[in-house]
Amino acid sequence: MSKNSIIKEEKITGRGLTSHTLLAGDPSNPAILLLHGAGPGAHAASNWYHLMPDLAENFFVIAPDLIGFGQSEIPEPWPDSVMGWIGTRVDQCFGLLEELQVKKAHVVGNSMGGALTLQMMSEEPDTIDKVVLMGSIGAPGPRTPELIRLLSFYSDPRYSRYRQVMHSFAHDADKFEGMEQIVKDRYKIATDPEIMKTAVKMIDSMKNGIESLNMPPELLGKMPHEVLIFHGRQDRVVPLDTSLFLIKHLKHAELYVLDRSGHWSQLERWDVMRPMMEIHFGARSF
Repeated sequence: MSKNSIIKEEKITGRGLTSHTLLAGDPSNPAILLLHGAGPGAHAASNWYHLMPDLAENFFVIAPDLIGFGQSEIPEPWPDSVMGWIGTRVDQCFGLLEELQVKKAHVVGNSMGGALTLQMMSEEPDTIDKVVLMGSIGAPGPRTPELIRLLSFYSDPRYSRYRQVMHSFAHDADKFEGMEQIVKDRYKIATDPEIMKTAVKMIDSMKNGIESLNMPPELLGKMPHEVLIFHGRQDRVVPLDTSLFLIKHLKHAELYVLDRSGHWSQLERWDVMRPMMEIHFGARSF
């Protein structure tokens, strides 16, 4: 059996929201919920497909297309603010866990998925076990030129410009295996006319209100969860400032800054992240 053959795709409805979801591993094992980021063309497979078979050796792995991305259904009326989108995704994720009969799950949040994870931790803390954040937003930090160009993509959605945006995610795009295929695959999704109907408004809501996702120190300080934070040393999209803010205010957190890594640590430094995540989630010891 190939590694890829163990990943299943399902449409699952919970709390009235339907998620296109990738599933891998034994449902009797501890669950890990993987939450992707928010760039144009993002979806669960682009973030997580390559690492799901590794995690599935010890965990039940759940990776939804967050609402507004990929093939998950978008409810009517559409949210009209970035907070509205995040709130819809909070209900989506908890509803998904309920339908899968998962009472408590580890969560991995990347970029926007990190801000979503923090919001979930603050709203229903007993449903969340241990947490990993990767290049997370949801904390104060300057808008880098790369982030500004990312959030402005639909003002000029040409392939050459999209390629520049995607290259800025990597530490060294010229040495990043499979980069051009990732660019082609994600650009096709980002510029699909049906996707663009909602994506343009959704990304604009982030451009106009991304700071509203920042979690106040008082709420961070009340979270009881054990949190492992990864941040690429060469991340040009989300600056290290965000993770430094989180490590300052979360109760139980550790931060690891990964060299030779941009915003895609799970693709560039999985060699380091995998054993550390497995230790954090209890699948192996030091």
